[in-house]
Amino acid sequence: MDGDDLAAALSRILPAACISRRPEDLRAVARDESDLPGVLPVCRCRPETTEQVAAVIRLAAARGVPVTARGGGSGLEGGAIPSAGGLVLDLSAMDRVLEVSPEERLVRVQPGVVHDRLNRLVGGHGLFFPPSPGGSGDMATIGGMVSTDASGIYALRHGGTRRWVRGIEVVTGTGDVMRVGGRVPKSSAGYDLKSLFIGSEGTLGILTEVTLGLEPVPPESARIALAFPGIEEACRAAAEMAGYVPEAAAVEIVDRETMGLLRGLPGLQDVPEAHLLMVETQGRREDCAAGMESVRDIAAGHQGTVVTGTGDPWALRHRLTRTIRETSAPGGVVRTDCAVPLPALATFVREAKAAGGFPGDVLAPGPRRVYVFGHGGVGIVHCLLPLGGPGAWTPGEARAARTAIAARAVALGGTVSGEHGIGIGQREVLAQEHPHGVAWMRRLKALFDPHGILNPGKVL
Repeated sequence: MDGDDLAAALSRILPAACISRRPEDLRAVARDESDLPGVLPVCRCRPETTEQVAAVIRLAAARGVPVTARGGGSGLEGGAIPSAGGLVLDLSAMDRVLEVSPEERLVRVQPGVVHDRLNRLVGGHGLFFPPSPGGSGDMATIGGMVSTDASGIYALRHGGTRRWVRGIEVVTGTGDVMRVGGRVPKSSAGYDLKSLFIGSEGTLGILTEVTLGLEPVPPESARIALAFPGIEEACRAAAEMAGYVPEAAAVEIVDRETMGLLRGLPGLQDVPEAHLLMVETQGRREDCAAGMESVRDIAAGHQGTVVTGTGDPWALRHRLTRTIRETSAPGGVVRTDCAVPLPALATFVREAKAAGGFPGDVLAPGPRRVYVFGHGGVGIVHCLLPLGGPGAWTPGEARAARTAIAARAVALGGTVSGEHGIGIGQREVLAQEHPHGVAWMRRLKALFDPHGILNPGKVL
């Protein structure tokens, strides 16, 4: 549909200020934080109410216009990249905190509320929303986090976003408004329809309101960094800590090559070029201390030693992705975010580092680099393959290796995505992971989005 015609039709159902075809506005929503190429939409609209969202979807359905919902644009798999000839539904203006109920440990929000802002607000009540999107908390929106079932460094203790969603309001691909779930922490009333939309990446409906559970802020926390002579020793220690240290809230793993990149940054010359675990315990002071004692004992059993003089380990952790991307510029990176069962963690990381040494030998091992880090305590591993800088891959080689790495994770009993979602780039391996399930996913898609307008080309 012609962009001017679409804008004219939208102007009959939305205020003029909500609609834009300005080139700078279209460029701003053409891509997300992935290294995938952007696509210019024909129009961007910024609704402010559920009724406006529903009206836009009904118009788009009638005219066959693809619609891509967008929050903060912090996704890493292209889920917010528009479809050619499509409309971007920018939900950033729907950013109201509608209710905070401390006695219920509950908050109701619109989808455009940003993670860090929400936690600053509910922190005044001694509460917090536990899923942490890591270094993107200042831009990740609640709607986006629900759409990918996002998690982060505290997934070991607090799980992913799905665990904290009590209810949602959603607009389907026909423009119908549904409210599913509710306010209570637990319900046995029929099918759990809300869970269909969590992780669906805007392909089944557009979130317009979310009711979230909250948790009391931990009274104390303690952090430590530990160095290991080999990546397998670090992985085995991470798995043991996750299983036997109940106070552990996060167990992060970072390989030697990634730490080596940080050593080149100002003020970080003393960072050890070693395989690291970064661990945090939470609870009462005595609980944190007991947990840390267990962490040190487990590390020592795997040749791990305490690292001192590096400051807050999380400050280093949050710089990793940005540093790798800057080092790999202008080519960028190809990434995975697979997850594997903890007993398979050491095997998977060793084989991922070999970059092609899997059964079938998709690629021969060579001088190409694979930067590895992730949430070792829950088996989530980020493998970043640079397309520029030291150890660069060609795009074709990197994509082939990414597919091989993800397929190996699935073969080990894991998943193609632990937290970033499927988006554009991971659909092939999703079909390997769910050889029967994808067909049923398509049936659900047709039920909630019969015109096929919601984020087409993503997930399935």
